[in-house]
Amino acid sequence: MRPVWRWAPWLVLAVVAVVVLVVGTPRHSHPSLQAETLHIAGLVRCPVCEGQSAAQSDVAASVQIRNQIQQQLTAGQSQSRILSGLVAAYGPGILEKPEAKGIGLVVWVVPVIGVVAAIGGLAVAFARWRPRRTPMVNAADRELVAQALRVPPGRGDGGEGGRAVDGGGAGVGGGEAGDVDGR
Repeated sequence: MRPVWRWAPWLVLAVVAVVVLVVGTPRHSHPSLQAETLHIAGLVRCPVCEGQSAAQSDVAASVQIRNQIQQQLTAGQSQSRILSGLVAAYGPGILEKPEAKGIGLVVWVVPVIGVVAAIGGLAVAFARWRPRRTPMVNAADRELVAQALRVPPGRGDGGEGGRAVDGGGAGVGGGEAGDVDGR
């Protein structure tokens, strides 16, 4: 019973995605002449206005472009041929999206390269930040540490009051009874 609950959210998500795709799919295969005209005009910039497409603008130049597009669609021309004619008449700057060739290709490729480089940089950074495995400690390593921590015999100046660090017996200069000189 538990594995079903684990997959239930994914199943619901899949059903919702299918329903959204079915509802969002256009019912008719051929858009109207007006809709196709506005679609193509939306791909073209207004030659006079700034920041508006020919579909959005009501300036005379945009109305003329829309009328030209509608006449060419009525004549049976394809979208690519209509756009090519507009580029020939107004230059490549008339398109809202630059063509993916020549210098326009740079506009499409540079962001992709930037994203790939950023992901690669993050991968390298995360690999460096990942905690390293500590090397295994063996008996020889432990003996080396133990020797380094021991106070050399006869030195006796490792602790407070002249006592040795290991606490065994009185050290020199301790001033207690039973010192080395027999007092």
